[in-house]
Amino acid sequence: MTKKSELIADYFPNIYLAVISLLQGIALSQLVPIFLTYVEIAEHPWLDIHLLPILLMLLIIFTIWHHYAISIFFLRWFPNIIDTLVPFLVGVSQFVLISYLNIETSLSDMKMDDWTLGFAIFLMSGSFPYLAAAWRLEVDLFANMMSKKNALRHGELTKKYYKWAGYSIFVQGLFVMLIVLLHQDRWLLFSLILLLSHLLLFEYCLLYRIKPHYVKSMDEFEADGHASR
Repeated sequence: MTKKSELIADYFPNIYLAVISLLQGIALSQLVPIFLTYVEIAEHPWLDIHLLPILLMLLIIFTIWHHYAISIFFLRWFPNIIDTLVPFLVGVSQFVLISYLNIETSLSDMKMDDWTLGFAIFLMSGSFPYLAAAWRLEVDLFANMMSKKNALRHGELTKKYYKWAGYSIFVQGLFVMLIVLLHQDRWLLFSLILLLSHLLLFEYCLLYRIKPHYVKSMDEFEADGHASR
C-alpha cells in the first residue's frame, strides 16, 4: 500500500499541475491583450460595466490554478480518463468565454450576453470537479505519510469541504443564470464578490480545518518512526 502511495505522490500531482498550469497560462495570455485594449478604449475603464467579465475571467484563471496547486497536496486517487478530460474541457471553456470578450474597434464588440450565459454554464458544470474530487478521494493512498485513523479523518474533512465547494459553485452558476434571464449585467459585480468569497473561504477552510490535521498527522507519523520504512 505504501508503494502505491509513493507512486501517486511522485508522479500524478506533477503531471496534473503541469497540464493545468499550461492551460491557465494560455488563457491568461489571451486575456491580457484584451484587458490592455479595453483600458485604451474605455472612457472610464474602472467604472465601465465591460470591466466586470474581464475581472471575472482573471479571477477564474487564478482560482483554478490555485485550487489545483493546493489540491495536489490534499487529494489522492488513481487517475483515469476523467483526469484527462476535465482539465482540457475547463481550458476549452475558458478559451470560448475569452473569445466573447474580444475587442476590435469598440467596447460594443464584446458579446456580454453570450459571455454571461457561458459563464453561468461554466460555473454550474464547474461544480463537477469539486464533487468528483470528494467522490474519488482514496484515503488508503495516504498510507506513506499518516496512520490509517488520521487518513480516514483527513478524508472525512476533505470530502466534506469539496462537496460544499461544489454546491457553492453550482449555486453561483444559478445566480448568474438569473442575471441572464433578467438582463441585469451590472449584477455581475455581486458574482465577482461571491466568487472572491468562495476563494477566501476555500483558503480559510484549508488553513484552519484541513491543514492543521494534515500537518499534525504527518508529524505523528514521523514521530512513530514509520517514515523511515
